[in-house]
Amino acid sequence: MRLSARSNVPTSIAKATLLLVLFGTPGWGGPPADALVVVRNGSTRSVPVEEGLGYPAARATALAQALGYAWVGDRIRVGDDYVSFSAGSPFFSVGGDVYQLPNPAYRHDSQLMIPISWALDWLPRMRSRRWRNMDGRLVERPSTTMSPPERDSWLVLIDPGHGGKDPGTVGVAGTKEKDVTLAVARKLAKRLREEPGIEVMLSRDRDTLIAFFDRPKMPQIRGREAGPDLFISIHGNAMPKKPSSTRGFETYFLAVAKTDEARRVAMRENSALQFEKETSAEDLEPLQFILSDLQSTGNLRESSLLATTVDNSMRNGLDAPARGVRQAGFLVLVGATMPAVLVEIGYLSNRQEEKLLRSSSYQAKIADALADAVVSYLAEYGRRVWSSYLLSPSSRRRVASTSTPSTTLIDCTTKVSRRSSRAVMLQAKRHSEPASRRPRVSLSAAPIVAGRTMRYA
Repeated sequence: MRLSARSNVPTSIAKATLLLVLFGTPGWGGPPADALVVVRNGSTRSVPVEEGLGYPAARATALAQALGYAWVGDRIRVGDDYVSFSAGSPFFSVGGDVYQLPNPAYRHDSQLMIPISWALDWLPRMRSRRWRNMDGRLVERPSTTMSPPERDSWLVLIDPGHGGKDPGTVGVAGTKEKDVTLAVARKLAKRLREEPGIEVMLSRDRDTLIAFFDRPKMPQIRGREAGPDLFISIHGNAMPKKPSSTRGFETYFLAVAKTDEARRVAMRENSALQFEKETSAEDLEPLQFILSDLQSTGNLRESSLLATTVDNSMRNGLDAPARGVRQAGFLVLVGATMPAVLVEIGYLSNRQEEKLLRSSSYQAKIADALADAVVSYLAEYGRRVWSSYLLSPSSRRRVASTSTPSTTLIDCTTKVSRRSSRAVMLQAKRHSEPASRRPRVSLSAAPIVAGRTMRYA
């Protein structure tokens, strides 16, 4: 079928305000591709791509469906706006504004074909709150969460692993784990501060050493009454022998390790205890008791859900092997009485991955993936918090002065040996907050709540 391009801009478009936004060089619409990959609501959708005129384009109806937008006539409804295309023209209108693509839309077998540069370039730039281009994939950002009860924002505590005289693992080319984790943490903090309803704090914002058990409590140490709502500790991984072909990311929550590999990673990270002068071996004795006690609390479930959300987000955002969600006894997570995870963002013992982890652009991708995970998790976690808050009058009075629904980590009434009991009491005294500061709030299933108005899903 012969296709011809119109020489003039349609009259309705010509009368609008002309905004020329050139997405690339005219005549070129990006690299060839068999399909446009769209990641939305955690699911991957593929939109078939054709090159009938020498540049990639997709059927408008299929593209709108993959993006979750309505196709009305020859227009795509994007939120409250309609995007109008004209066959044979590189111009398209959004409301009263007109934009230009490198290549024109056209018709093929009565179907309107839209250059995929509209999806990969225009949407991430003009609708950046929802979409971003991740290496040629269009990835949807999670929606902003509601605020917690009685407060204006959630407090997310980001922990860059190691620091100061503790370099962490050292890569094949000499990259120090402490430098990579701090760089990623700073980018993550900057990204999260762009989200309404989220406050961010770093356990360290410079090259200094913070004790394991102080890290989850840095807000209180710095004078805040309430603790953090989420705790994310960022680390770099390594194999015993360098260089190694092993690469990828993995996410941990606090529980007894189930595999030798998880146990090895925890032992390597916990070895940093040697740099702390005020922590003795006696402090480690109740660790297994604490881990066993933790498994019966709601905190374990929430941390597991947070770890799964992080894993899914990084799978969508990074071109790296996903090594899954695991559990192990990390000391830095022991003092956390809120949902907490430790993320191993990559292997410094792998030459290629070490090079990536040193690059600012890859660090930004990691930060984006972690930020999306935080926002996505808080959206669901917030509903559970609000449900408990509204359904329990006693919880409503108590939650006003606390950070998150959480449970006491150590139950010293449990029957243990005399020596272990003394150690647990010592651990609780040194590294745990008073139980009165951490009231119990049920996270049982309840109606979804939006703001202060209850609605049933």
